[in-house]
Amino acid sequence: MKMQPDYSKSTADHVESLENQCVVTQKQGQLSTLDSVVEPALERRVIRKIDMMVIPFICVTYLITYIDKAMLGYSAVFGLKEGLNLHGAEYSWLGSMFYFGYLAFEYPTSFMMQKVPVSKWLSLNLFFWGGMTMALAGCSGFNSFLALRFLIGALESCSTPAYLLITAKWYKIEEQPIRIGWWSTFLGVANSFGGLLAFGVGQIKGLLQSWQYQFIVIGAISCVWSIFMYFMLAENPSVAPWLNDEEKEVAVRRLGRRHQGANHAGIKKYQIIEAITDPKTWLLFLCGVATQVVNGAASNFGSLIIEGFGYSNLVTTLFQIPYGMVIIVFNVSAMYIQRWLPGQKRCLVAIIYVCPALAGAVGIHTIPREHKAALLVCYWLTSTYTASFAMIMSLITANTGGSTKRTVVSALFFVSYCVGNIVGPFSFKENEAPTYTSGIVAMLVAYCVEIFLVLSFAAYAGMLNRKKEQALDSQGIALEDANVQTSSAEANFDQTDREDIFFRYSF
Repeated sequence: MKMQPDYSKSTADHVESLENQCVVTQKQGQLSTLDSVVEPALERRVIRKIDMMVIPFICVTYLITYIDKAMLGYSAVFGLKEGLNLHGAEYSWLGSMFYFGYLAFEYPTSFMMQKVPVSKWLSLNLFFWGGMTMALAGCSGFNSFLALRFLIGALESCSTPAYLLITAKWYKIEEQPIRIGWWSTFLGVANSFGGLLAFGVGQIKGLLQSWQYQFIVIGAISCVWSIFMYFMLAENPSVAPWLNDEEKEVAVRRLGRRHQGANHAGIKKYQIIEAITDPKTWLLFLCGVATQVVNGAASNFGSLIIEGFGYSNLVTTLFQIPYGMVIIVFNVSAMYIQRWLPGQKRCLVAIIYVCPALAGAVGIHTIPREHKAALLVCYWLTSTYTASFAMIMSLITANTGGSTKRTVVSALFFVSYCVGNIVGPFSFKENEAPTYTSGIVAMLVAYCVEIFLVLSFAAYAGMLNRKKEQALDSQGIALEDANVQTSSAEANFDQTDREDIFFRYSF
């Protein structure tokens, strides 16, 4: 017999574990699922509050994180190479070493976030990597700078996985792409604001060199923001001071059975095996490599590419502002287009938005150097790939069920993120400056590979959906039965996407 929640009690009394997202009630020793149907007007009010009090923290942190990574490229045009006496491939090693640290700590930090509050873990890591970023200004040679870059990468390895986990905790599957789009748009804001910040800091005249002030300023910003976020970002509805008891209840109930148990602390071996043997995992892995080969190139060599067109160092930093504006426009348009299209055609939108980037790379490779304006426009076009990366990230949360499986898939995806960012800088060879032919060709290949992989993912996900529909038909079950309430003895709140017969893949 299904028990109804006792609304006379406080939220803390009848919601057993909002932190674990296990939407169940407890009464006389029995458990039952909560009705996921809520009043539309009340739900809209709760969503607006969540949008205002959760997403801005991710947006600002994402902005700071990207500027922190891109600061190496900005510093390169303000004398970093000369200040550290870099030769040969040493600058490329500084760009890649960050991702070796990221790679080494990706699994530990992902599993740690199953054990501790994600918001607190992210805040603490941000504080320490901000401190180490400031310490970069004190380095006088290649070795010390390289070691700190590794440690900063290790601390920052929690960042994007944390953003995805926080988004998945608060939003339905169909709501996640547009929220991911919102905070990924701040990649564009970071490029624009980072260019302005680098330009402004470049005007400082003091005892230190210009490139040293760059790291001191962004490191200090990171530390201050981390302290504010530690105390202000709510981990889950049960501790959100800006939600009343009724709103806390709705914030969990609205997510429905798919989100129940979305963050179980236990690690399940069979889900690890399923994640590793799932073809979707490796299609996403390879997509991550392809997109991040481009990102590794752009974040570390973007300013040098523009400088190679014949512009001064200060003008080069200002020309990163339009690059960021293109990212904002394309990311915002992509997330709304996929929302309006029937069935949210995420893979189709991802492919469409890779095409201008592909055209831009072709232009940089083929247009003569004397056509500076045309080359600059082509460089700006290469930024449109970021919209496809936002779509690909949304595919992880939308197509992976099971807490442990989701953690493993996310961790593997961010291993690919590291691999791509490690490979990208090494495709740009010092002896090919300022044209960097090998690097531009590597970007071209990466774009083409990404298009093929996204098409493959869509085809495979469609095939899986058809198989599940056939299985339901053979048992005489309708898809609408997914919303039927079941007794606690039958409920399984941590099913993988393969186990859940009602799970449908989004592509």
